[in-house]
Amino acid sequence: MAEHEGWLHRGKVQGNEGSLSYRNHNPLNLRKSPFAVGYANNFAVFKTDMDGFAAARWDIRQKAIGNTSTGLNGESTLRDLIRVWAPASDGNDPDSYLQNICHMSGLLETVRLKELLE
Repeated sequence: MAEHEGWLHRGKVQGNEGSLSYRNHNPLNLRKSPFAVGYANNFAVFKTDMDGFAAARWDIRQKAIGNTSTGLNGESTLRDLIRVWAPASDGNDPDSYLQNICHMSGLLETVRLKELLE
């Protein structure tokens, strides 16, 4: 997901210090997080890359247990997660995103979020 979100280090992106998600230590481009130390361009900023990955893992877990306003829960599928995570209304292509995630991870789009917790 980090690659699809454009988490590119300096040298991979010419003319700057890496992509916004890289500079924000926010590999999955979370918009909100209780672990953020700030916000830039409507995205959470974390102190370290490890904090950003931990926040992403926490966020997915919260969605999997139904502890968010997204309507997702353990019975929701990876497809459902991606449609919430990267909605078309934000200019994303959720189907392309999903296919990329499935290709890179080997997961099926029908995997249930509760299965990701196991």
